Amino acid sequence: MNFKNTYFFCILFFNALLSQNNLVIFSESTEPFQIQYQQKIFPEKPQSDIKITQITDTTVKIKIIFANKKYKDIDTTLYLYISSKPLKNQDIIYHIIKNNSLVKYLATLPSSDFRPVIPEIDTSAVVKTKEEKSIQKIIFLNDTATLCLQPTDTSDFNKAILFIQKTPNVDRKMYYIENFIKHNCFNQQQAQLVMEQVPFEVEKLKITKLLIPKITNVFDLWNFKDNLKNPIARQSFIEYYTQHLNNLQNLPSLNDSLMQYVTQQLSSFSNDQAKINFLKTIFSHYSLSLPQLETLISTIRHDQSKEELLKCAYYSLKDKTDFIKATSLLQFNESRQRLKNFYEQQKK
Repeated sequence: MNFKNTYFFCILFFNALLSQNNLVIFSESTEPFQIQYQQKIFPEKPQSDIKITQITDTTVKIKIIFANKKYKDIDTTLYLYISSKPLKNQDIIYHIIKNNSLVKYLATLPSSDFRPVIPEIDTSAVVKTKEEKSIQKIIFLNDTATLCLQPTDTSDFNKAILFIQKTPNVDRKMYYIENFIKHNCFNQQQAQLVMEQVPFEVEKLKITKLLIPKITNVFDLWNFKDNLKNPIARQSFIEYYTQHLNNLQNLPSLNDSLMQYVTQQLSSFSNDQAKINFLKTIFSHYSLSLPQLETLISTIRHDQSKEELLKCAYYSLKDKTDFIKATSLLQFNESRQRLKNFYEQQKK
């Protein structure tokens, strides 16, 4: 039998009385590997996602051999059964964790009250095209900088979301969602789309909390509570989000070189709205002093735009008592009074 350029492998046994199941192993780091099982190597060429079908053994002893020899081989015993639950033609899914040192079972979520006991068949693992592998790299390896100043490329984002939507195994779907958030940044619209992929209501609060620090503009996210059906979860979100905003003053300071970059960028924008969008991102990830705030707000033309930005800048000011001084940047008394009222509300 010729296995050249084949992604799908069968190990055949002639004991028809035994159930036959499938072993799926994929590499979280997308590092190519081969599986040694029963003195045979599968596949002929290393790849990052392997499925061996029609295995009648309930316990299999394998060796994982990485193409990159800096990683040690993994000798392990895996289980293709669940106690008291006879399986047949099921995909039992394991994954190699990112540091390529351990194989873990992709278990059902313990927080789900109605979780499936038997893993669902995941046909997406049968064949991995080059495009699917590139999507896995977006999810697992598209590591962002410490600060999320730019969202994930729209094309990459759409590919990853479609891939997650088409993943039939709900636990593997959750695993993809969590790693997609971990390794990428999002604008508010992208973050909302990620939330909509969460299959378990009980997991939505956790995913929302994971998302907020990875959003480029963290202001005006109060509507995220509408994704949560449970009143307790909504209240927990409000408390978490309020605390996140209050902690912005503890973020890294906007130093001189960054300040110079920000002012240069502002000079390239032709209207207030573009400047507002940019400054909200800066205020989301840096703390600032009153002189810095005065310099940045002075680039804005209209009082209404200044008022909107100052309400965001309040959270990023290192010294909150400077906020009242900043109201002098506004031209109209009505605008100043509204900001003073806002300040008093925040103090409560």
